[in-house]
Amino acid sequence: MYARLLKPKNDSSFFLFGPRGTGKTSWLKFHYKDAIYIDLLKSQIYNDLRVRPERLWDLIPRNYRGAVIIDEIQKLPPLLDEIHSVS
Repeated sequence: MYARLLKPKNDSSFFLFGPRGTGKTSWLKFHYKDAIYIDLLKSQIYNDLRVRPERLWDLIPRNYRGAVIIDEIQKLPPLLDEIHSVS
């Protein structure tokens, strides 16, 4: 992996934007090895959450306090409403 200027954050939410194929997902998986990773490019996950965004919580254990990565979240903006509802 190439050296990046970006440093991981452990105490806040953030969006990671950039062109396709530049290593965003690789960077996240390297720095957040223990995170729950939800990939919206997987059609079953995408279709389940498209129909019922509230099912996002079925993918995250109830008392989980670690990082959650939702890759390609721009495909399902209603998921942002679900996340906001627990803040």
